[in-house]
Amino acid sequence: MDTLHPTLPILDELRGMAIFATVVRCGSFAAAARSLGLTRAVVSHHVRLLEAHLGVPLAQRSTRSFSLTPAGQAFRVHCERMLDEAADGLRSMELLRAEPRGEVRLTCSHHFGTKWILPALVAFRRRYPAVNLHVAMSDSNVDIVQHGVELAVRAGPLADSSLLARPLLREATMLCAAPAYLRKQGAPASVEELGRHRWVVYPPSQRNVTVRVGEQNVDVPVQGDIVTDSAASRLAFVLAGDGIARLPAYDAAALLASGDLVRVLPDVETAPLEIFLVHSKRIGPSAKLLRDFLLDTAHEEHA
Repeated sequence: MDTLHPTLPILDELRGMAIFATVVRCGSFAAAARSLGLTRAVVSHHVRLLEAHLGVPLAQRSTRSFSLTPAGQAFRVHCERMLDEAADGLRSMELLRAEPRGEVRLTCSHHFGTKWILPALVAFRRRYPAVNLHVAMSDSNVDIVQHGVELAVRAGPLADSSLLARPLLREATMLCAAPAYLRKQGAPASVEELGRHRWVVYPPSQRNVTVRVGEQNVDVPVQGDIVTDSAASRLAFVLAGDGIARLPAYDAAALLASGDLVRVLPDVETAPLEIFLVHSKRIGPSAKLLRDFLLDTAHEEHA
């Protein structure tokens, strides 16, 4: 196969790649021809030209069916990606040409959503009033693909590799308790004493909290009378004196300043809370617009 010089035009090859990707997606040469408004002979001609250029067959054909060769299976990934990128680029230009409009479905937790996401969504709507928002606030991690959700705000590492996660926020955390709890139970003087204290357990799966002492990470067992799946409930129970909890700075800062909370073992570090914006590998232009707006807003506020 002749190697293309990077400065030479490859319009014929790009056309062939687009037609080949359409054949693969439509399932046949005839269906691709109907989709493209071409004859079956023209579609076959362009794929043959592409095969001749590549020097390998991409598909095995018969009058009724076709199947991809190993080379075709490998090459289809690049062709479909090219087709998708071109479609995304055209949709993006449509957003620049006209007022953005459409619909976006987003899910986030009640607590973080109320504190941070909702104000950002209000600002987004002021700028893009023709984009409709469907906001589902839930502390459960719903299956975004199954429920047709385009954007999800999630804490912690991403378990599903079929999704993309964009870092949205990295917030310091600290161990806190109410003065009433510390007066009654006594303030822990060491990491070892933390394990003997009552905790407000969040999330319900929490079994320990990792603290850093010097250069060493220590897992402290967590147990308590209150177990909750709500970050808002966690804060309310801590303020009521029901136990210690690891709180993000956006919850703790003002309450520490007012004296409603006290930092426990202030020399001990805890891992930061990492918030991600999660979505499928392909999302619509309105969802991309909202995604980029949220990421820009987070960057501006924490620059």
